Amino acid sequence: MFGLYPAGARWVRHFSAARAPRDIQKVLTVHAGFSAGIFHQPFGESRGAVIAQKGRLLVLAERIDSVSADLALVPDVQMQNLLWSFNSGYANQWGSRELRVLTGYDNWDALLRQASADYAQTCDLVEEAVSGALEAKAAEKLAAEQLPAEKPAAALASAASRTAADPVVGTMYANEDDVPWLPSDYLFDAPHPEVASCAH
Repeated sequence: MFGLYPAGARWVRHFSAARAPRDIQKVLTVHAGFSAGIFHQPFGESRGAVIAQKGRLLVLAERIDSVSADLALVPDVQMQNLLWSFNSGYANQWGSRELRVLTGYDNWDALLRQASADYAQTCDLVEEAVSGALEAKAAEKLAAEQLPAEKPAAALASAASRTAADPVVGTMYANEDDVPWLPSDYLFDAPHPEVASCAH
């Protein structure tokens, strides 16, 4: 199906899904932070078309237009070549500056640790997308976020229904246009008599 890749069998993970590759692409891009692929074939014809990419890792589909998906997760071409160099004993041909420019890491140990961690995490994400667990997690997260937001809104609505509206402000009188705009305490007598502001 996909054949071998330069980095070797350790860096290839196969998945089979009862979903279309485009559906899996959508799930990965919406819920897992992948970039959508343009279905190019970086390793040549019949070696897989890229449906999604996360960092230096590619999700390849055997056929794009099928109702079920045969997928492979592999590093991109540049990382494949670096990993091949390391596995084949040519690691010393890459200096620390070259590694830093190509990968952001200046030594093989840091590069391999990060590549392995990224690969394992991405394998888990693709597996969850294939099984449908990724969408279920997203739905649970959305429900959990909406629940706390609904509680304060319900509390505000309940509090608003408990507080009675001002009977004067809320009532329109036929011949008194200014009454609704007056505060309710304006219509009551003052508890103490008014005092002149200027005494002579």
